[in-house]
Amino acid sequence: MTFVDPQRLLNYRRYAADPADGPAERPLEPRVRRIVLTGGPGSGKSTAAAFLAREFVEELWVLPESATLLYKGGLPRATTDRGVQVAQRAIFTVQRSLEEATALQHPDRVQLCDRATVDGAAYWPDGADSFFRSMGTTRERELARYDAVVFMHTAAMLPAGYERDMDVRTEDREQAIELDRRIHALYADHANLIQVESHASFLDKLTFVRNAIAKLVAEPQPRRFALGVVPEQEPAPLSALMGLASVQHVLPED
Repeated sequence: MTFVDPQRLLNYRRYAADPADGPAERPLEPRVRRIVLTGGPGSGKSTAAAFLAREFVEELWVLPESATLLYKGGLPRATTDRGVQVAQRAIFTVQRSLEEATALQHPDRVQLCDRATVDGAAYWPDGADSFFRSMGTTRERELARYDAVVFMHTAAMLPAGYERDMDVRTEDREQAIELDRRIHALYADHANLIQVESHASFLDKLTFVRNAIAKLVAEPQPRRFALGVVPEQEPAPLSALMGLASVQHVLPED
């Protein structure tokens, strides 16, 4: 689906001036280069990422989740602390490589990352500080890699709406809520953190995410969001949500 809406906010490919008014065309720079879409297990982020890839086909390049790539590719599920460390180190390395390779291959797109290098610290047996030391970095350095964070809280906090997927998502409801808390704590200090609470209606949640991303990729000048609030938010036009039928088969949220 390629969505074209006359009310769509200006994107960074629009020129700052008419070519006739000056000697050269100079495209506006995007306000962000890399966005993280993250949250606890069962937040709906992967479904949202698939929708956003089709909604913002010219603005975004959506990176797949590194953990899913590795586990579906044969990386065994760890049963020991040492095994968890090996797996998280692999996920961290693949995530870094995906981001760097995509930046080289698609320099004109804003990256949307399904999780990021920070998330692995929530799974590390010895705690977040040990994780970043083991990776040869710091939490502050990794947070600085990302211009904005959209955090979708897990649906496990609702009475219904969370299902385990033993192939990829193995956590039960209590574990999903705890991981949601840990991952959120890792991103809590980010200057451009947008929180998306769980809703009984996933469509409401998806609309909020869509509008937040629209503002992030459209504004050429830096502007800081208040925590959990998208300023001057307008409902997504109906035509922006027409493609939801194509992702219904993957609901409930993953």
